Amino acid sequence: MEVASGVWQARAQHVCWVLIVDGDGVTLVDTGYPGDKGRVIASLEKIGRTPADVDAVVLTHAHPDHLGSAEHFRSQVGKPVWVHQQEKANATGDHVEQVSVSTLLKMAWRPRVFVWFMQVGAGLKAAQVQRLGAVETYSASALDVPGHPLPVPTPGHTSGHAALHLPDQGVLVAGDALMTEHALATSPGPQLLPDFFNTDTTQARASLERLRPLSADVVIPGHGPAFHGTPNQAVDLALQHK
Repeated sequence: MEVASGVWQARAQHVCWVLIVDGDGVTLVDTGYPGDKGRVIASLEKIGRTPADVDAVVLTHAHPDHLGSAEHFRSQVGKPVWVHQQEKANATGDHVEQVSVSTLLKMAWRPRVFVWFMQVGAGLKAAQVQRLGAVETYSASALDVPGHPLPVPTPGHTSGHAALHLPDQGVLVAGDALMTEHALATSPGPQLLPDFFNTDTTQARASLERLRPLSADVVIPGHGPAFHGTPNQAVDLALQHK
């Protein structure tokens, strides 16, 4: 779905990614699970592009459901992959930050968790994710890629998580700083991911304040449909969510 001029949100069953079109250039933000690779390629085809047309892949963070096919784009298609400088170790596998399988197994007695765990594990190949062989890193300056997204560091979900602001398009790509829908959420709407997905939930909540003043009228989460409203409104709802 084109949520703003030249900005497309692609939604799979359990995760989202974003295509930013700027003239002939395309930036792919996040890449879903490893098992979503075909869907990522199909989303490019739906807007008349191919993997070869992607100028760069930019990751909000390096969890398996966002890292997905990034290494394929880097090593097989020859595209640079960008991560926040604090996320490099997670992206390359030098210091992985993600919920452990043992933690998830302890909760697998819950039907909702069991179904999700089986779908992302067996179907979407979460455990088979390839870490990146090399990365480009960004900090707080606008990236020299199509759309020129402006990183907004939002640590907490991971140490180097970053949202991406597109002020000219009126869009905030929130990544997993917040979500609007998830298989493990009991209700929809802007909210943080469950605590066990976060490196530091207290920090993740505090990081939302960095999004509040940004100028945008669409917030694209990493999970769930786009929120049509301001970051300030999305943050208020996320912090109030029970």
